[in-house]
Order: sequence, then structure tokens, then C-alpha cells
Amino acid sequence: MTRDEIKQLFKEKIVPHQREPYHFQLVENPDYEVPAYNPFCGDKYTIQFTNEQQAYFQGIGCAISKASTSLLLQRIEGMSGAEIIAYCQQFLQALEEDQPIQDEELAVLASLKYFDGRMDCITLPWKALQDYFTELAE
Repeated sequence: MTRDEIKQLFKEKIVPHQREPYHFQLVENPDYEVPAYNPFCGDKYTIQFTNEQQAYFQGIGCAISKASTSLLLQRIEGMSGAEIIAYCQQFLQALEEDQPIQDEELAVLASLKYFDGRMDCITLPWKALQDYFTELAE
């Protein structure tokens, strides 16, 4: 994929999640609350889960980290902790090993890892949820 193609897909697939992120709000009395923080760039989110297994988030960060969180939360709603661990692990492994990603929006997100150290922006919520639910399961 060329840089121009990636820019176009970024505008079409990622920017809408940055502008109108999925469930971008805090809820009262969540069942789980997961911090996602990158001290190097300042991206900082709180990811919350309700007993209906709906996921929400709030915080500040760059367009890529916000879109990544939005995309992730859309896809994991209704999943168990074990399913979330497996899903996050699968995406993170695909990123690290340059494996193809079938989900078009996630594939565009993954392609951004080659630009200006954006890997941490992409992986922030994925690693936070994987770590949280792994620790919870132990």
C-alpha cells in the first residue's frame, strides 16, 4: 500500500473513530475500570465495562490512540475476559509479525505502525485490556 493510499484510508476509516468515538463517555458504577496510559506521549484513557459487558472509555490522546480504542471496544462488547485476552493477543501478534488482518478498519490501523513511532498509540488500549484481564484471571 502506498503512503497516499494509507492517507486516504486513514481519512475514511480512522478519522471518523477519532471524531465520533464509540461509547466515548464515563459511566457511573462500572464493574471494571481499566487504565490505559502512555507516559511518553500523554495518551491516557479510562476503559470501563458494565455488567451487560458493554465497554466505554473517556480520556485524552492522539487521533490514532482514540480511534484504536474506539475500534477495539466496538469489537469486544459481549466478550468474556478470556475472549478479550485472546482477541487482543491475536491483533498484537499480527502487528508484530506483519500478518494480514482481515478486518479492514483494523488493517488500516495496523498499517499506521510504520509512521513516526505510532505503534505505541495503536497498541495502548489492546495491551491495557490484555494485561488487565490476564491479571484478573490469575
